[in-house]
Amino acid sequence: MHHFKGLARKNLVSSASAERRKKEQHYYLKNGSSVLKEILALCDGNCRIPIRYFSAIEIQRATEHSAKKIKLSALDLVTGSLNNRLVLVRFNELNFDNIHRDIAITAQMSHLKNVLRLIGCCLEFESPVMVYEYVEGISLRDLLFKKGNHDDQTRRSLLSWGNRLRIANQVASAVVFLHTEFTTPIIHRDIKPHKVIIDQNSGVAKMVDFSFSISLPPGKMEVQAGFLGTAGYIAPEYGLRDIVTQKNDVYSFGVLLFELLIGESVHDIIMNRVAIPKEGTNFENLTPNIVDSYFTEGNVIDIADPAILKERGIEIRQQLEDYLDLVKKCTAYKGENRPYMIHVARELRRIERCYRALTLGQK
Repeated sequence: MHHFKGLARKNLVSSASAERRKKEQHYYLKNGSSVLKEILALCDGNCRIPIRYFSAIEIQRATEHSAKKIKLSALDLVTGSLNNRLVLVRFNELNFDNIHRDIAITAQMSHLKNVLRLIGCCLEFESPVMVYEYVEGISLRDLLFKKGNHDDQTRRSLLSWGNRLRIANQVASAVVFLHTEFTTPIIHRDIKPHKVIIDQNSGVAKMVDFSFSISLPPGKMEVQAGFLGTAGYIAPEYGLRDIVTQKNDVYSFGVLLFELLIGESVHDIIMNRVAIPKEGTNFENLTPNIVDSYFTEGNVIDIADPAILKERGIEIRQQLEDYLDLVKKCTAYKGENRPYMIHVARELRRIERCYRALTLGQK
């Protein structure tokens, strides 16, 4: 009797294993074809950086004893160990189709130091799993806006004026690559501090998550697309008319620059400082006022994060004024009045050179 019970249990286990393998094969074929399609569309089938493939079993074993490491918006990166190597593993519980594009784009940008490097992926889950290089990281959002989750000395060091300029330059370089180095420009559509990881050992800023990105049609400067993004970072023309251009990213990046300057989140600005009309919030009457609500208060010394002024004082006033002027240009209400990212990056590099010259002169 016991023999038959054991046999029945064994058959049940075998049946469950077979069903699991069947599901994994189904997901593999479905996700694999989607990723291949995205790679072919992005770069004529030429993948710059080879990525490894991991099985579902490898991923499960790698993360079975892990704890959450970095929180990025609705995404969690958890620590794992593969072949005795620490990695960051991203499970995509939201299960949206854009993850295939994220894999394709990240694979093409993993040679850049300012993109979190993709080591490989697993396609055997319902939504693909991504495996990144390991960094002792913290999201730029947490670094800027969350107090008390790391010591003040570390925070002050990572958010010195020189490091803020460096972070701005590094994020800008990754966005410029998106806009200029693919077959057609790719628009990120969700640039914000949540999508930037700061390596706490090197201070290097690394972008992660290109799920919302969209390519412009060949020969076109804009495309109409469904609404994706985060309130406060969305360009007016996109929020009002669903028009996607390179200038959308410039606007979002300008808001990120502004947050780096004042040390306050745009969400808090919307909630606490912008007068929301009685009829409700909309882009026509809210978006132009998010940054402008600060501009009317006085000069840059009045609005800059006090930590910056405490560190460097009045000696960097000209740099701050040039930086704020760039923020104003990036967040202009009309897209045609904003510069392209390549020009934004050039101006940021100039400001950073001025800062370096100042610090060298003081030494």
